[in-house]
Amino acid sequence: MIKSIVVAHRKAGLTREEFNKYWLEKHGPLAADLIPGVRRYVQNHYVTMPGMAYEGDGIVEMWYDDVAAWRKSMEAVRASKELAQDGAKFCNLRDASVWIVEEHVIK
Repeated sequence: MIKSIVVAHRKAGLTREEFNKYWLEKHGPLAADLIPGVRRYVQNHYVTMPGMAYEGDGIVEMWYDDVAAWRKSMEAVRASKELAQDGAKFCNLRDASVWIVEEHVIK
């Protein structure tokens, strides 16, 4: 199994609270329904901590059976106007950082 990790950046003009609410209540369920092959979808919303700064505004993790399943899902994402239009409502998609990883759980 592999996992994609994406650092999300909110659209200019949105507060972090607005970003998190839209992402959790609107975009997350839409993405979970429209992206094929996703085995698990997890949003990570940052916790404000004094003295800490984060890259971006949140992290999304999505698990797939293998690299082929991830590639197939990305083709569907690129072809989905609905998903792209929805993402553009709250997210700066050009600044997203993406990693494809294989987990090795130690504990």
